[in-house]
Amino acid sequence: MPRIALAKKDRETVVSREALIDRVRLYSEFHRVYEGLVEVLCDGAQFGATPKLEKEYYELRRQMQATYPAVRPFVISFLEYVPNDLEAGLKLRGRPLDAFEVLVAAADLREFFDTDDGNMISRLTRTREALTAYGDHLRLLSARIA
Repeated sequence: MPRIALAKKDRETVVSREALIDRVRLYSEFHRVYEGLVEVLCDGAQFGATPKLEKEYYELRRQMQATYPAVRPFVISFLEYVPNDLEAGLKLRGRPLDAFEVLVAAADLREFFDTDDGNMISRLTRTREALTAYGDHLRLLSARIA
C-alpha cells in the first residue's frame, strides 16, 4: 500500500488509542532489533564474520524474522522498491524479497557477505528511511488521537 494510501486510510479509519499503542510498541521493538542488525552488518563489513558477530547476526536475524511480519504491512508503504532486492531474494531464497527481508535472508553472516550483491549500503539507507518515515507517521497519528 503506497504511503499516501496508508496515511489516507489511517485518517479515514478511527484508529483506537489501544491499536496505536500496539503499533508503536511493535515499531519500537522492530526498530531496536533493526538498529542492532545494522551495527552488526557494518562491523562485519569492516572486520569480517568473526565468531562474536556471527552469534549476534544469528540472534538479531531470529528476532527480526519474528518481529517483521507485524510491522511489514505498514513499513513497506514507505519503502522504495528496487529490482535488485527482488533479484537478491530470488538468488538467496528462491522468491522475491523486500529490502528488509534481504538483510536477513542469509543463514549466517559469512553467507551474507559471500552473496552480497554490492547493495548493502543502499538497502540500509532505504530501510532506514522507510522506518523513519513510518515512525513520523505514527507520531502524527499519536498527536491526532491524543
